Amino acid sequence: MGGVGSGNWYRFNTKTTTGECHSIDVRYLHREGLLKQGRWFSLRWSRANRETGSIGGVVDGTEPPERVILTYRHRSGSGSEWEDVREPVPLSWTACNFGGERPWFVCPGAGCGRRVAVLYGPGCYFLCRHCYDLVYDSQRENEMHRALRRAQAIRERLGGSANMTKPFPERPKGMHHETYWRLREEHDE
Repeated sequence: MGGVGSGNWYRFNTKTTTGECHSIDVRYLHREGLLKQGRWFSLRWSRANRETGSIGGVVDGTEPPERVILTYRHRSGSGSEWEDVREPVPLSWTACNFGGERPWFVCPGAGCGRRVAVLYGPGCYFLCRHCYDLVYDSQRENEMHRALRRAQAIRERLGGSANMTKPFPERPKGMHHETYWRLREEHDE
């Protein structure tokens, strides 16, 4: 009783996280001016200076564009053959409060149709995180790691190093003393 694998605690960590997957962000494509009719683009992913994947796409439809067609190669396992994938992803546009429009991907998953900003590709297709049942990295953190991440973020906000062995950063010029001491208390807590 009580051995490794007993109980439900281990099941939470079995879900894939969004940080472990290749992703495409429609906000990035829009910001870089790549969502114009007929425009081709390519994206590359890397980890530790080693390329882990790439994808190409073309924007299709009228102004504003109605869809993006993603083209890439995928294989199911290390021994299987590569297959070419051509995946059309519909776009949706919403008006912003102060003018302009904001693009969204419409998830191409069967029966999904959610408006999302990011599509993830842990499988053969790029779908929303709900279709793949992905969790965010922060959802796996325990209390100690969450507190450490917050303390490191405070150090970086003050212009210091995230390294906890380094001295706490001095108050930046122009920052109110009250704000600095509040952040210092949050850090120490």
